[in-house]
Amino acid sequence: MQYAPAGVNNTITMHVSVILSTYNRAKYLELSLLGYMRQTHKDFEVVIADDGSTDGTKALIERYQKLASFPIRHAWQENKGYRRAKILNEAIKLASHDYLIFSDGDCIPKGDFIEAHVRNCQEGYFLGGGHVRLTKDYSADLTPEAVGQGLYEQTLAPEHLWNLRLKQWKNLFYTLVGKKRRPKFIGLNISVDRRSVFEINGFDENYEGWGQEDSDLRERLKRRGLRPRSILTQAIVFHLYHEPHSTKAQRPNLAYSRRSDIPIRCVNGLEK
Repeated sequence: MQYAPAGVNNTITMHVSVILSTYNRAKYLELSLLGYMRQTHKDFEVVIADDGSTDGTKALIERYQKLASFPIRHAWQENKGYRRAKILNEAIKLASHDYLIFSDGDCIPKGDFIEAHVRNCQEGYFLGGGHVRLTKDYSADLTPEAVGQGLYEQTLAPEHLWNLRLKQWKNLFYTLVGKKRRPKFIGLNISVDRRSVFEINGFDENYEGWGQEDSDLRERLKRRGLRPRSILTQAIVFHLYHEPHSTKAQRPNLAYSRRSDIPIRCVNGLEK
């Protein structure tokens, strides 16, 4: 991909594919899509990585494909358990553009979310943004009309920004000292160029069940030579409430992620 030269605004020149993972959360996905309809950066598409939804998600996507000002693509696979890594790879294959932003369908982006990623992208780096957790009651009561008016952004309190700044300083320190498995970017707010993702063969589909597929991608990008950069206070999503996953569910994946012979290019990825 072509990055803008120094002094030229990337937001003028860059086209972006936003990849959203989802499963049976049509209500939340609608709120997320409405957030993307508010973006200041207009040159993007959304690719939905659907891990087997049966709750009306398909009909919702078809409706918004007609309503939205940006293209929406839909990658779907049959529900055979939690296979997020596999469906993300299918979504990557559908993506049209050379810069990828990964988020989740239960996250509503701040109005300048894409702009912040594009403004900060730089060759040789991948980016991790920040998130604000919305409460159970607020998430249940949030309406499409309120999202369209941007009212959810009012939940971004000074203490949230302070916590994000603190994490950003920690991440800078971890990067400078080369701390292993840090900084801990999470999959609801990461961006990277498409070429680098293909060079490491995308997500490792051996991760089945919840957890660690994002951490694995991060570590292989680092081993490929890319440097992590935190933009926690600039690129923000608002994470709608859901019950937390059990930590027991990720134990098999955790052991696999900490093996000593992790290749830069995974075997079971975009290409088999």
